[in-house]
Amino acid sequence: MSMTQPQKATTGELNKLSEDEIALYDRQIRLWGMAAQANMRSAKVLLVNLGSLGTEITKNIVLSGIGHLTILDSHIVTEEDLGSQFFLSKDDVGKSRLDAVGSKIKDLNPKVTLEFDNGVVECKNKEYFSQFDLIIGTELNKTRSTELNKITRSLKTPLYLAASNGLFSYIFVDLIQFDAVDEKIQSMKPTTIGKVSSNREIIDVQTYKAEDDEKIVHEKITTRNYYKSFEDMLQTATLEGKLNKRQLKKVSSLLPLTFTSLVSDIPIETLSQEKLQELVIQVCEKLGLATSNISNEYVEQFQRQTNTEFAPVSAIIGGALSQDVINILGKKQAPLNNFIIFDGITLEMRIFEL
Repeated sequence: MSMTQPQKATTGELNKLSEDEIALYDRQIRLWGMAAQANMRSAKVLLVNLGSLGTEITKNIVLSGIGHLTILDSHIVTEEDLGSQFFLSKDDVGKSRLDAVGSKIKDLNPKVTLEFDNGVVECKNKEYFSQFDLIIGTELNKTRSTELNKITRSLKTPLYLAASNGLFSYIFVDLIQFDAVDEKIQSMKPTTIGKVSSNREIIDVQTYKAEDDEKIVHEKITTRNYYKSFEDMLQTATLEGKLNKRQLKKVSSLLPLTFTSLVSDIPIETLSQEKLQELVIQVCEKLGLATSNISNEYVEQFQRQTNTEFAPVSAIIGGALSQDVINILGKKQAPLNNFIIFDGITLEMRIFEL
């Protein structure tokens, strides 16, 4: 079982949290420590688009005590939004999303500094994005995602991209390079420095004895995580050499389907089923998957649900993404690396290093 030794906040970190904030976030501070909460309190985050998924992410990180959140969204509320976004009511149809829900977001946590921007992401320049410590993009197509990631890479700013497709969803993570520190009780086989996978390596291991029992040895392990850009991942992704034959057979149709939707220059909802099948087969070959991994039922359902948002799926994937944001801002626990898919049929969420 992994055990984490609480971090001690410095005097400067303590000064960042008022007595009211310490009382408000008491439960969280007990969970991940004063230093982690202070790190979150000083962070500036940008969320692009406030759809169903963006709404869930907003709720989670605002309640967690993020210091500053800017939401960038130019959309107008439609009747279709009402079934997937809990902040909205019938009276909001025709209003801008931000005008409709801004006050409700503020009510979640008055301690958080909120800014609302009705602009469009493609009109924002590098200087605009440079003011943020972390950026989350939702509802973005391949072109917008690629362009945003190029900017965040040039700024060395962490980026999360996420989208839902009916019962299915994905998260892409680019932290560029991130060192995570974890602590656990040393097992019979001590942890050693070296490569863990193609994207991760252990760069440092320190040991210390438990204060109440010198027979128990703890390890403080520093793992360095390497990330690909969104564009690079789409071009070079493969599972060859990363999974054994048995594991490859268990890979869901959802992975090649999701990749097909991301790499295709033509919206998949406009394709014939035969053409979509052809593209999915090409993606399977590129990823190193057998065509037997493709389920016709999944292909039909995935295409039929394109651009549809379901609130339960948004809640799950939004919660997972938000928790990882909290972890890296608080510098606690290893982050996701680097592509996650959620299957609302089987309720499985799998992480792939691509």
